[in-house]
Amino acid sequence: MSYTERSIAIIRFAEMEAEKTTGIVYPIHLLLGLLKIRTETVAELYINYPNLPDILYDEVKKTKFDKGESGISYQPFSIPISETTKLVMEKAKERMNHYGQVYLNEGYIIEAICKVDECLTKAMLRRVDIDQILHSVAYPRDMIVSLRDYSFPAISVSKIILKKAKRSDAVELKSFVKGEFGEGWLTAIENGLSQDNIPIYLAWEDEQIMGFACYDVVRKKKGLFGPMGISLLNRIQGIGYALLHYSLYEMKAKGYEYAVIGEAGPLEFYEKLVMQSLYRKSLKF
Repeated sequence: MSYTERSIAIIRFAEMEAEKTTGIVYPIHLLLGLLKIRTETVAELYINYPNLPDILYDEVKKTKFDKGESGISYQPFSIPISETTKLVMEKAKERMNHYGQVYLNEGYIIEAICKVDECLTKAMLRRVDIDQILHSVAYPRDMIVSLRDYSFPAISVSKIILKKAKRSDAVELKSFVKGEFGEGWLTAIENGLSQDNIPIYLAWEDEQIMGFACYDVVRKKKGLFGPMGISLLNRIQGIGYALLHYSLYEMKAKGYEYAVIGEAGPLEFYEKLVMQSLYRKSLKF
């Protein structure tokens, strides 16, 4: 199983917190590990819920952990974890598979912690606003991207051809979308194909569609990026990165000041890819 960079960081911080107390990673330690990140969505959580760390540390101090529990080994943890933490990680994996993702992100981990049916964890979270945590960290939300200082990044996708969709691609594109993602996006695809300048980019390999990205197609609203989808077997090759930036670059060329990534998720994916380009100009020395 693969993990996002932020998930790995949370796990490492959780291990540090566990070594201060039990020597075994419990779900509460994962939450404390999350709060060590302090960037992007977690920074928002701090702003909206500033006393959360104090509540969690207070609960850890008051909790009587099972001193007889020896813990179990579980990758990628470097120290033992509790049975409940294993349950959390397995539940997070189930959510990842349900959404057809290939990386376990922090949202799935935090959601599993908040919803785990286990007495000790529930007791430690009794004073916590679960909904606020989930809305800040786990649930998709619209992401606004300023295109004013946006610059197109260097892109290298071997063997993949990226190009605008044509009406002659309609049958194959709709078949690809329906087969990989179901029928929910077909109306948006048809909205795009009906436009004179079709706002859909396709990724091809060996004359087969590997992925697509659209803008201005959801409810025919201007400035909305998405949907975007990559075939399950091709999701770690940088195709999504390329399709996203081809679309954003064209949106900027059309004069858009902002792009709205509707219900962005996984959040870390979009935060990382978009921020890399937005801050390139500020990193001149």
